[in-house]
Amino acid sequence: MANDKTDPVQHPRQAAEAIRSFNHATVPALNGRPGIEYTGTAYRAIGAFTTLAHRLPQSFHQIAMALAELHKAGHLTADHSAPTEHAAVTCAALREAEQHATAMTKALERAHSACSPLGYCGPIDDADDL
Repeated sequence: MANDKTDPVQHPRQAAEAIRSFNHATVPALNGRPGIEYTGTAYRAIGAFTTLAHRLPQSFHQIAMALAELHKAGHLTADHSAPTEHAAVTCAALREAEQHATAMTKALERAHSACSPLGYCGPIDDADDL
């Protein structure tokens, strides 16, 4: 439950910005160099994304449970139609998102395992601190 000092929405917003920063940091260079030059970096990134994906189902479930409790308490209204319809569609979509996040976690776990034995044997740029 949120307290007076913290809006819980700030956390997924920060996560979204962190993903955006990752995407910018890993864009391939114009000279053809890949945005991720070393297999260790890819392995660690996949591991971090796996952790992120693993935590998403709980977040979606908690949002759905909160809406269900608000509805049950009679605290929902809607601009059009009955709030019951909107709450039901929202909760169903969140359950679907949970399933997709679980599937994404499993795929990332497979990718992480497959990437594990990979090593790098190309030139090393001494300017890189990896």
